[in-house]
This record gives sequence, C-alpha cells and structure tokens, in this order.
Amino acid sequence: MLWQNYLQADHILELKDIKDHEITISVKRLYDGEINRFFLYSPTGFIFPKKSSGDDYVFEVDYGGPFVPVIEGVNSFGKRMNRATPSFLKFPMEKPRIKIFSDIRENEVFVYTVVDSPKDIAPVSLKTTGQSFKFFNLERKWICIFRSFFKDGPHTVEIEFKGPYGYSFSMNKEIYVIKRVAVPMRGEDGTFSYIVFGKHVVQKGETLWNIANQYGVRVGDLVLINRLEDPDKIVAGQILKIGRVNFQENPVTIVVNLFSSKLGLYYDGMLLKVYPVALGRSDATPPGKYWILRKEIDPALYWFGEYISPRTPLNGLGTRYLQLSNPTYAIHGTSKPWEIGKRISHGCIRMFNRDVEELDAFVGVGTEVLVIKEEGDFPTRLY
Repeated sequence: MLWQNYLQADHILELKDIKDHEITISVKRLYDGEINRFFLYSPTGFIFPKKSSGDDYVFEVDYGGPFVPVIEGVNSFGKRMNRATPSFLKFPMEKPRIKIFSDIRENEVFVYTVVDSPKDIAPVSLKTTGQSFKFFNLERKWICIFRSFFKDGPHTVEIEFKGPYGYSFSMNKEIYVIKRVAVPMRGEDGTFSYIVFGKHVVQKGETLWNIANQYGVRVGDLVLINRLEDPDKIVAGQILKIGRVNFQENPVTIVVNLFSSKLGLYYDGMLLKVYPVALGRSDATPPGKYWILRKEIDPALYWFGEYISPRTPLNGLGTRYLQLSNPTYAIHGTSKPWEIGKRISHGCIRMFNRDVEELDAFVGVGTEVLVIKEEGDFPTRLY
C-alpha cells in the first residue's frame, strides 16, 4: 500500500516542473543528514542532474522514461539512506491540447472547453473572470461547459492540472468574445489538407510572391505548408515545399456585400456583427468564395520594390492584414479612415483599424469569406 511505501522510504520524490526537455524533481529527506548523490537510471544509462538548488534537481531527458531514481544519502548517525518513493518514475512529456469553442442554442451561448490530456494528467478546474468551473470525463476527453457570461473583448482562461508524483501546473488560453461567443484569440485555424508537388531552392533576392507566381500557387500556400513564422524572412539556400492547401469546415464565416459596402461576421451561421468597409471601384472586388490564408499585425507595404514601414501615412494597410486565397485581395485596416464606406480601393476590403483588429482577434486562418452583391440587410442566419 502507498502509506507502507512512505513508512519504508528515506526520501519522497515530487515532480515539480516539466519544461521542454528538462524535468525538475524535488527530494524531501525523512532524516537528519545530507544527500551525497542523486541520479536516474534508464535503459540507455545513467542521467545525472544538470543543476541543483536546495532540494530541487534538474535533469535533461529526451523521453518520459521509465527511470529508476538512485539516491545516496547519510543520516546524522553515519547510516546510508538510499530508499526512495516512488521507486519507479515515468514522466508525461506531452502538453495537454486545449480547444475552446461556442455553441448557440435558442439565443443562449454555451462555451465548451475540450482537453485532450496525456495519460496521468487531468484538468481539475477552469477559472475565468472570477468564476470557477469543473471538468468531466467523456470518452477519454475532459470537457467543461458553462453558459457564456462574457463581455465583448479579450479574456483569459486558466486551466489547472494535476499529474503524477504531486505534479500540478496551469495553462492559460487567451480568448476573444463577440456577443458572448468565445473563440481562441486570433481565431482557431481551420483544419486543412495539402498536396506537395515540388520543391524550390530560394535564390538571392527572391520573395515568396515571386516564388508563388513562378509555380502558380498562393503565398498563403507556401506559408502554411512550410510553417513559415515570418513570410518576409526567407533566405537564399532555403528549401521550400511547393503545393496547394485545401481548407475544411470552420464555424466562422465572413460575408462582404458589395452593394451595401458592409461586412457581416457569422458564427455557426448566426450573424454576430456588421462593419462598414471601403471596397474597390466598380467590380474591382469580384463576387465569389475565398479563404483567409495569412494574417499580419502591423503589416509593411512593398510597393514596386520599395519598403514602406508599418503605421506610416504612406502605408495604407493599417494595423492588420488578412490575405485572401486570391493573392490580389485582402481585408486590411487603413491610414485614411474618412474613406470607409466609399468605393476607392483597387479591390481590397478596407476597415477602420479598430474594426479590423477585432476581426483579426476573432477569425483564424482558413476562415471562409463570401463576397456577394445583393440588396437588403444581412440575414440573421446563413443556414
């Protein structure tokens, strides 16, 4: 029994932290004396601590175990003390995966938090805006459901976890809320598949735009397939996969009406908010179906090879840039707010900076954008 193991032990081990490939183990001595050595025995050999401070020992490991702790201590009477509890260690190296989404039922909004946790780690509670909620287990998933009470804007969700050997930790998830509908901050990227049909070695002076045009693909295709954190930072000699991305379903939909110069934001088919926009002259923005392929905060403008810094009067992109699947078009902010509601652009969709910042906070890559030209108001439901 567990209490018998504790009675027979000289040392009690607790898992204090897991970070990247480092684990921190705290050792509690059940005797007066000192610890001479502490290391882990694994199938690949001995692992000695990278550093130690007080009762805490930091080990660098490449996997979760199994490990056998080996402790050599001496009590005040000179007796060897080498028994430890637990005598066998296995660490959860994977982080829990957290998904947050909303469900609209008869004018009520419910917020779901679904946690996919590795073995031996379980979410204990969810805390946000001064309230606390519990999780329940359903088909190997941990789920927390509550009626939305959020005000519009950003919020933080804190989830507390418990793991083996006394290990506990918390993870924060930033969310954004419009009309009580909560989504992960800057949207949950839509699921997508892609086909790779070639490779390209970046040459000196090339840009993603040049490379995409060369192969007949979109800049966003290259960004997503190659997991590029900054599309403007590619270097000569870098090898890029060439292919095309296809998106699957996403609960968020954007509808742009060319007739009324307005943009409607939908979640799960329900209209949440309408924004004024500036559109292209005549049919510069053609009706059709698009997807958001790339998003930028404080975008720079490249105009015939010239770099124009973000947030400057000459840079008309404003504070956010949402690239559409047709690389000619995008949704972005503006440095000329007096133009919103007019037909002045070359095909892009301009918004007030405060509006495009909210849109950017709510939608993710893969969001469907429908451009229509119809009289009348936006329907309250798309389907």
